[in-house]
Amino acid sequence: MSVDRRLILLTVKENVSLTALDAETGDTVACVEVGTLNTGKPHELAVSNDGRRGFVSLYGSADYGPNVPDNRIAVVDLTDMTLAGHIDLNLYKGPHALVIDQQGKLWATVDHSRCVLVIDPDSWEIEHTIWLQTPGHFLAASPDGRTLYASAKEYPVITEIDIETRTITARIDVPVGAQAIRVSNDGSRLFVGDFHRPLLHVIDCAARQLVSTHALTGVPGWPFVSPDGKTIAVSTYDEPADKGYVELLDAGNLDDRRVVDMADEPFHMLFSDDSKYLHAALGNGEVPKIDIATAEIVDGGYNAGGSMPEAIVAYDAVAG
Repeated sequence: MSVDRRLILLTVKENVSLTALDAETGDTVACVEVGTLNTGKPHELAVSNDGRRGFVSLYGSADYGPNVPDNRIAVVDLTDMTLAGHIDLNLYKGPHALVIDQQGKLWATVDHSRCVLVIDPDSWEIEHTIWLQTPGHFLAASPDGRTLYASAKEYPVITEIDIETRTITARIDVPVGAQAIRVSNDGSRLFVGDFHRPLLHVIDCAARQLVSTHALTGVPGWPFVSPDGKTIAVSTYDEPADKGYVELLDAGNLDDRRVVDMADEPFHMLFSDDSKYLHAALGNGEVPKIDIATAEIVDGGYNAGGSMPEAIVAYDAVAG
């Protein structure tokens, strides 16, 4: 198996697709229809450990709140960019966040059913169900692959799960419900976006408690950590003003914050391998490139080919 070229994978809600772009040119390489218009929109994305399959959650008819949930996860063959089929979750509805563990198992939140599922990626069978008690929406894995954290939007708790034993090991209090979450590269801190206020909370993972809170310009969507661990980027949105931002925080001093205005609400973001740049997927389909050092938009952006891209992942295409 050898690397052919680098692609950028995006889940795009407007055309219910997994779209692949050439990372150098931005040209569309493939647009794989994975969902069903108005009933099964794609949200999150995970790539198998061998790089041959992509898993896309079909959350439902809309976003969180008015959503009529779907019960499928699309499976895409990334070697030829074709739809391999759908994992049928049966009565489990509202799959959203996806994580592949070190053994290659697929973990998925199903917030309508208030569970996290462990799925065999080969048989497409559900191996284990973890009852959260809250509608878990986002997931974050620790760098050592041993721990998974789930947040639950309007419920003020982060649920800690042991991946090996598949059991809940702690429930960590947060002030209000949480948006997306992310673990620091050294595994010591968990970054938690506040559900409805422009705040980023920090949890000490060992102590399992909140240790600090930091102001943002907009309400957070997703935090991301640069590969070198020096920058925390947070996609934020001021809904009353209809203004989106990418906020760049110094990991050593989270109150040292630079704000980049966006043309629309940002969703997922992707750092370059050298941590010098990031791309942000915007609701209008634009994917601008940001220079981290200058906190400015620079040439080299993409277009998702449709509105409402959510996930954005770098993928080294494999050949042979």
